[in-house]
Amino acid sequence: MTQKELLRLTLSQAQKYIQSKRITPIELTEAYISRIEQTESDVKSFAAVYCDAARKEALALTEMQSAGHFLGPLHGIPISLKDNINMKGLRTTACSRVYANNLPNKDAAVVRRLKSAGAVIIGKTVMHEFAQGATTDSPMFGAAHNPWALDRFCCGSSGGSAGSVANATSLASVGTDTGGSIRLPSSVCGLVGMRPTIGRVSLDGIIPLAWSLDACGPITRNVRDNAIMMQVLSGPEARDPSTAKCINSNYGDLLAKGAKGMRIGILPEVLFQKDQPDVIQAIKNALDIFRDLGAEIKQCSIDHLDLMPKAWEAVCYVEATAFHQKNIRERPLEYGEDVRALFQAGEFIPGTTYVHAQRYRRWLREQFQQLFRNEVDLILFPTIPFTAVPIGNYEVEINGNIENVLPLSGTYVCYAPTAGLPALTIPCGLDKDKLPIGLQLIGNMFCEHMCYRAGNAFERVFHLYDKIPGII
Repeated sequence: MTQKELLRLTLSQAQKYIQSKRITPIELTEAYISRIEQTESDVKSFAAVYCDAARKEALALTEMQSAGHFLGPLHGIPISLKDNINMKGLRTTACSRVYANNLPNKDAAVVRRLKSAGAVIIGKTVMHEFAQGATTDSPMFGAAHNPWALDRFCCGSSGGSAGSVANATSLASVGTDTGGSIRLPSSVCGLVGMRPTIGRVSLDGIIPLAWSLDACGPITRNVRDNAIMMQVLSGPEARDPSTAKCINSNYGDLLAKGAKGMRIGILPEVLFQKDQPDVIQAIKNALDIFRDLGAEIKQCSIDHLDLMPKAWEAVCYVEATAFHQKNIRERPLEYGEDVRALFQAGEFIPGTTYVHAQRYRRWLREQFQQLFRNEVDLILFPTIPFTAVPIGNYEVEINGNIENVLPLSGTYVCYAPTAGLPALTIPCGLDKDKLPIGLQLIGNMFCEHMCYRAGNAFERVFHLYDKIPGII
């Protein structure tokens, strides 16, 4: 197969081709390494690329398969990791000068799972410093560029992960999500991203932003690939008591059920307050598609949703400041200016505010669970109110007003972490500049399978996985 033919394979296709020996892990890995060498200087997705190590691992996996041994669903699949996920003996910086010399002495739990499933770790991707931001403009590595338009941003904080998948320099990536950091980059890069239920995927060995909000999940081209990745990443970990002890769903077997009979809720009181017209139209079209697929669209209501952003901010800033307190006091100038200001601001949030915010989170989770018990299976939002903006120009005009994209980016994505719920973003349209638009499906706790089921049904009608820039 040619390089372009290899790059066009989805993860599930590549999996079948490798298992049937139509291609080898070393052939696939070489195609991705060549793509990195051809394009990385323009796209800037990676903090580090492990070409030699990836080749050795792919060769070993090729020889292993020839001897009759097949490790698992990711055997020979090139995967990238966000640079806050530890790999033993390899620098993990979280794209900050503060961690410039950080060499972990063990792999993160998700890395162990990836390796056990046969993944080839091809590199670490750039991110917003310590995951505290939405631009992926790193003081160490510069900005990640969106493959759909190289002058546009990848959002954040897992911007390099999404950029690498959209540019076909990794077949899938693993990111983290505290307030949208998987879903936002996936949306603006035309990809599928899953923020799982808190406790579904272990955070052991991942540099935290906010312990009680953080989650780790996959970014892929399509829904089936995402489900394959989640099957590998999720499950209880003996070293991590915070992981849930529930048995994983078999996500792949549930994808074919379709959306017929599903109840999808919308919350009119928070929809379309500050959204670009193209985003509004794409979401309305998506609702029509779900109706055509046999889903019921229901208007729902939850009181006091206006308090959600304040609660999320209080928890995030206090927990982030607690983790960074020593360094932010002793080495403040090693932090980027924007991140330093937020971590220092956390010092001034009273403990009573933090406690009230946590009480609100518990209350909000119960309100969502009541909806899921009694009225709906999923809640649908836009993922982000706007499409990718030019790098360095973080303002956008909406309804005649100039809005800062950084707070605006959290409009819809913070509900899931605040309530501890799973959320899937999938592409649902293109704007007037042919830039991707995403929708978000939020499910009840540990109901990732419902998000995948609806997302897969929608993807059969509208998808971008065969149009992403890296494979055209």
